[in-house]
Amino acid sequence: MDVKCSQLLPSVCTVLADPRCPVSDDTCLEKLLDWFKTLTSSAGPTLLLLKENPCLTELILAVLSQDEPNPSILSMVLRLTGMLAASESGFQQLQQGEVVFGAFGEAGPLGSPLWEDMTIRSGWVQGVYTMLQHYSAFQFLCNSGALDVIFALQGDRSLFVASGANQLLARLLIFSVQSEPSRLLCPKDCDWPACARMIVTRVEESLRSRSPSSAQHALKLLISLFDHNQDPWTEILWSRISATVASVLIEDSAHVGHLLVDLLLSMTRSPAFSCPGCSLWELVILALKNLSLTQAGALAFGLLKLEACPAAIKTQSLHLLLQPMDCVSRAASRTHFTFPGFPDHPPTNAASAESLLSSRASCVSLLCQTLAHLEEIQSLPCLSELDFPQTPLLHSVVATLQFCVGLAVPASSLGAALSKTLVGCFRVQRAALGLLGALSQWATSVPDEALEQAFDILLVYLKSPDTSSTVLKKAFQATLQWLLSCSETSGPPPDLGRQKQFLKDVLAVLPKRLCSPSWEVRDSALEYLALLVKHLKGQAGFCQDLLATEMPALVEGLLDDPESYVRASAVRALGQCSLMESGGSEMPDKEHNGSHKEVPHLAFWQGCFICPRCPCGTALSAALISSVSGSVSCPPFLALPRLQPGRGRRLRSFRHPNLPKP
Repeated sequence: MDVKCSQLLPSVCTVLADPRCPVSDDTCLEKLLDWFKTLTSSAGPTLLLLKENPCLTELILAVLSQDEPNPSILSMVLRLTGMLAASESGFQQLQQGEVVFGAFGEAGPLGSPLWEDMTIRSGWVQGVYTMLQHYSAFQFLCNSGALDVIFALQGDRSLFVASGANQLLARLLIFSVQSEPSRLLCPKDCDWPACARMIVTRVEESLRSRSPSSAQHALKLLISLFDHNQDPWTEILWSRISATVASVLIEDSAHVGHLLVDLLLSMTRSPAFSCPGCSLWELVILALKNLSLTQAGALAFGLLKLEACPAAIKTQSLHLLLQPMDCVSRAASRTHFTFPGFPDHPPTNAASAESLLSSRASCVSLLCQTLAHLEEIQSLPCLSELDFPQTPLLHSVVATLQFCVGLAVPASSLGAALSKTLVGCFRVQRAALGLLGALSQWATSVPDEALEQAFDILLVYLKSPDTSSTVLKKAFQATLQWLLSCSETSGPPPDLGRQKQFLKDVLAVLPKRLCSPSWEVRDSALEYLALLVKHLKGQAGFCQDLLATEMPALVEGLLDDPESYVRASAVRALGQCSLMESGGSEMPDKEHNGSHKEVPHLAFWQGCFICPRCPCGTALSAALISSVSGSVSCPPFLALPRLQPGRGRRLRSFRHPNLPKP
């Protein structure tokens, strides 16, 4: 602590200890605690800090002795006490003055009406958690009856306090086991340390109680434990409680299913349970069959991301994730593409995918979760080993998007229900377009018919006036992903003629979107155009197709758009266009004058323009410099003079003398 801080600290403590000086803003207390945390962690022994600054002990005792202290200040004092007592020397120093007992024992807020304030309970839990760094603090908590208090706080009405209590119990259990490392644990009660035995027994009783709230408290404690500890002794703990957890899974999964998913995933990430023959995997298989489809889907998604997960369980997880999409495919067409494995492995979940999709209340949430999970797993390397059904899934996603715009022909009662539920559903549209874009990585693996369907449905969304701005942005992203996948593939290329026609159709749609009354739509169209030019400017015929449209003039006109976001996007789009050649041929690779590459130009690009509404007057030149960085060195004509604020007029053209005339 520097000299100035040490001189100011007594005055600060005096103000905080005075009940007549209320603190109106808790932010200063948080910043003060952050400063103390830095001091106690990096400024040497806490004992020295306490001896050199007795005002800290005086502050704690003064606030603890008040009949009606400010709850925020008392909470801060409890957390400060935990920081100072986190070292054994600091703990002993504070214990000499009964400070720790006064803060965390029965003499403190525990036995007073102050305990009703959530802020104080939270400060107590955080202070105790911070203090629990050494055996002296552990002994104090065991001997002071704090365990019963923490057990009670598991059910606190404040979720923040309840979560802190579970983390504290997990830390106590870990500390109890690690405090006696010479003791070899086994499932028998007598072999566990007293504190650990008390906590584990409480967990078992809660799981057997048939009370949903008690079971939730126990599972949250176990989740916190397995998240923070992966030592071998946790396998012994699991062998003791696994049968009880399995019983809860079978009999009461409706109330605690989401917690069982979190518990199983936290355990499967631990090296202690990585062995394929571990009993944990048997419970995982049971969970995939007994949990609801929504809960089992979350578990399956997590399992697919685990490298240590057995291949058979990954296959089962993938089938489970695909169940809703198989139902959608069947509902849209009688001649749908069959998902491999489904005829021989029908769904065994308590609530089938078809019944959930038939219900308006559950259909949208189930589809959104499934589509999001399937989108995220597209980057997993394990898909190549699982014989991923990309073609049936692509057809199913297209069918989902068709249902959302009323183009699908129902083939069953489920199809009729989906037609009513999904029409105009933006959530499902966004999720389905996200997955459709991710499936573009399989562009060379799907038949031309599937590719045609993907292009057609994308054009439907790009053209439809009913497409919302957020859905349109997703459609633009998916379109770009498919165009890039088709053009950059290293394998046998897809139908190039159809791809070029699709690109022409997209370019024909863009001018309408650039003229949209919605600024979000104009902005998305400009962003998409900039990305399109950036990635496809070297493609044969692209430049001619672009120049054949009215987009160059429209983009230039959007420099005057009343919305600043649109003006900025127009600047970026023009910056990308400046890198194209007027003839649309490939950009030259030869060095110019040994320093930088020649800068190509557009027929319509007569110079650089400054946005009339941009006060700094340099937005366009900055965007152009950003556009050419990495591909060409900045040519002299990009160094434009700065406009004075308020001079909102377009500058004349600036052209470097070495550039060819258009």
